[in-house]
Amino acid sequence: MDLQLIHRCQICCALMVILTVLRTDVTYCRDIPKDFVVEVKSECHYSNGGRDVRFLERYFYNMEEFVYFDSQVGWYIAKTEFGKPTADSWNNNTAIIEQERNLEERFCRYNYGVFDALIVQRRVKPDVTVSPMKTGSSGEQHRLACYVNGFYPSAIKVKWLRNQVEETSSVVSTELLQNGDWTSQILVILETELQRGDTYTCEVEHSSLKEPLKVDWELQTSKSAKNKQLTGIVGFVLGAVFIIVGLIIFLKNNKGASRLQIPVNEGLLN
Repeated sequence: MDLQLIHRCQICCALMVILTVLRTDVTYCRDIPKDFVVEVKSECHYSNGGRDVRFLERYFYNMEEFVYFDSQVGWYIAKTEFGKPTADSWNNNTAIIEQERNLEERFCRYNYGVFDALIVQRRVKPDVTVSPMKTGSSGEQHRLACYVNGFYPSAIKVKWLRNQVEETSSVVSTELLQNGDWTSQILVILETELQRGDTYTCEVEHSSLKEPLKVDWELQTSKSAKNKQLTGIVGFVLGAVFIIVGLIIFLKNNKGASRLQIPVNEGLLN
């Protein structure tokens, strides 16, 4: 396929649009504007795994679409009254209609084969991070954030589980954001009273993953509480050691004293 040829055809069509628009202004006795913008968009729509293709070529005048070609119909269709003269003119031009009808095969299907591996088959696994979010002046934790980043394609499912049971009513999500490199990111927040002993899981389903990716989070003990708990454990262990050592010494001393006792035989003194 000659892409330069298609580009030249689009330029020619754009020039024809300009001439048609200007001629329409004259026909309707309107002043020709000093400044105007004519825009052409060529679109390929794929479905059913690329087997079904629809080619659209859309024309805009000052940001308003007024006529377009649809390969499923095979003709130009006017979007506004302003576009009817253009649609009628081009539909009566056999060369233009034949060229547009061929673009579905030469432009859309060809490019699908070229970019299939790069775009359609491409898969990038997401990175998942779970962290608490402090709210209120007391700094109490009432929200958990699941940050999912760097995945492609953009279709993804993120959900929160508490002890393996899905949470639905208390989950909010940001809109899907583009990173600029075709990958996306999203933030899903669980708003709830975090309970010690519960396990919170962010579960991500994506086409790049063979199975759902799960990241667990549990409410950790504060640093001061951990220090107190550690001090108590150390004290208990040391106390137990001292008790055991003292008991061993006592038993040894008691055993030695019993060995030193010699029974007196009164019969030997006579």
